[in-house]
Amino acid sequence: MSKKPVQKPPTVITLTLPESDSDSRDGTLLIQRGDLAHLNRFTYTRVADLTEIIAEALIALSAVEADPPVIAEAPTAPPVSARKSVSPPAEPTVDIPLKKGKKTIKISHLKLTGGETDAAAYRQAVQLAAILIDGKLWDGDTPIRIDDVYALAKKMKHLTARDMPLFSLTDFVQVGAVEPEPVADETDEMPTIDDEDDEPLTLTPPVDIAHSANGYHANGASAQTALL
Repeated sequence: MSKKPVQKPPTVITLTLPESDSDSRDGTLLIQRGDLAHLNRFTYTRVADLTEIIAEALIALSAVEADPPVIAEAPTAPPVSARKSVSPPAEPTVDIPLKKGKKTIKISHLKLTGGETDAAAYRQAVQLAAILIDGKLWDGDTPIRIDDVYALAKKMKHLTARDMPLFSLTDFVQVGAVEPEPVADETDEMPTIDDEDDEPLTLTPPVDIAHSANGYHANGASAQTALL
């Protein structure tokens, strides 16, 4: 009798945004799958940015699943007078196993920008990062981005740390963090009516806005996307 496949727990995403009339653009995203979760505080400028923020949260959760933290038993709470102020949580890190020891890097310094969000893809990225560090091409302190982790694995399949001096880091990955796109400062100008002009005012027809996975698109004319 065949065993039933074990169902994975669903991914729960809790997105908290400021009030619509607030000047703040700071939000929080809590992503949880089973007993593991990741909390991210972010700043956004437009609704389309939320798609990339959610994708980054999925990658961060996959990194936590690939190397889950070991949680010891909670110690007995000290007296109120001995308690210290709680510092904000530090950015999650991941250990890169090297030929000699390991290198601990920030999760934000190893990003997958090709849409891979599973734990297997991130483990593959960690192995490729180890080759780059052992080959003296990457120090682990500079952010890098991998467009396609599986294509890069095929490219580096027969390469070792000894072969790395023949290449540069940009031959394999993109260097630096992704810079946010500047938001154009658009000013809506209301049409004016000339007292001496007898022609009626012509109004612009409404714009049909369609939603897609990459944001909002307007058919026939440009439109501004309403923020949440």
